[in-house]
Amino acid sequence: ADIETSGRERIVMKLFDLVPANFFSLLVSSNREIYVDALMILHDEFKDKLNILVEDYLSSLIFLLEDRSFEAEDGDEAESGSLTVSGKARLILNRLVKTGWVEKEFIENSFIEIITPCRYAIPVMKLLSELGSSQLEEYNSMVFATFSGLKQARDGDRERMYEAVLSARANTEQLQYSLRSLYHGIRGFLRGIVLQQNVNLLLEDHFVQFKQLSDRFYHPIKTMDSVYRYMGPIQSLLSGITGDEALLSSMFQRAMTIRKYTDEAEARTEILSAIDYIAGTYDTLDGLISEIDRKHSSYTKSSVEKIRYLMTADQTIKGKLGEILKAYAGGEDEDEAAQEKVLELMTKSIHAQRQEF
Repeated sequence: ADIETSGRERIVMKLFDLVPANFFSLLVSSNREIYVDALMILHDEFKDKLNILVEDYLSSLIFLLEDRSFEAEDGDEAESGSLTVSGKARLILNRLVKTGWVEKEFIENSFIEIITPCRYAIPVMKLLSELGSSQLEEYNSMVFATFSGLKQARDGDRERMYEAVLSARANTEQLQYSLRSLYHGIRGFLRGIVLQQNVNLLLEDHFVQFKQLSDRFYHPIKTMDSVYRYMGPIQSLLSGITGDEALLSSMFQRAMTIRKYTDEAEARTEILSAIDYIAGTYDTLDGLISEIDRKHSSYTKSSVEKIRYLMTADQTIKGKLGEILKAYAGGEDEDEAAQEKVLELMTKSIHAQRQEF
């Protein structure tokens, strides 16, 4: 435990040696929605342009702010009430600079000012973009890319097999990560069924939130057969690589020319480890997908049952009294303290008397 704790401390130290202390302050500020939209604009500009002109970015921010409320915060140089839309746009850009998301500079040998996203900010913007995206998860492309890369290297360009294996490992890691994220996402919805007592919110979770998760992640697995079609061929290709000493030797030599390894033994260990990882993942992939199927079916069944129960439950005084009596009776064998608590509440709240005729 001490070793794990010290390891985590080292990771945190490295993170905040690289990232400014106030880097994430944008995401917790009162203007966080506007800042996130501003970062998404910056991310789109980053994907489309090599140099992001300050004036172009400010124009996009002005368009963003035209019908939005933006309040100045501590540390801003002016009060929002005294600012024009253009002034607010510059305030946002200055905040991005102060918190370490971007840097300003000039194009070489010119007076054209540009903004450059900081290296550590780029993956964070990508993550925020993916969290808000409704794009379908391309599981099948990961599997097909793994198969086609290995097959092309084996049949046509054996000298590139080292690169093909590294690419296959990266695709396999992403595939497994995405599938595990889907599994735990469904589990989160299952836990929500137990806590949710509002039928309208439960219906929204089922037909809106869960449907989006299902359409984005689960649906592609069941409607496209690339995952199941290429599992076997990929494992055959990997077996062929490990059984071909000449091919393995050329891969070790190729790895050494990149100067990534200190010796051939280190290169051999990493290459064989990558092959074992890919093969092991595809060995267990069918079981993982089966678990996802079970969780998906379990959620659908539990959600429908809970919705039906909430819509048909007796909400009259008689029905509620029946629930109280059932709670009292249910506590007899399980928890005497709970039973006594229910009895105490009933004694205080329910006034009963005998009537005869």
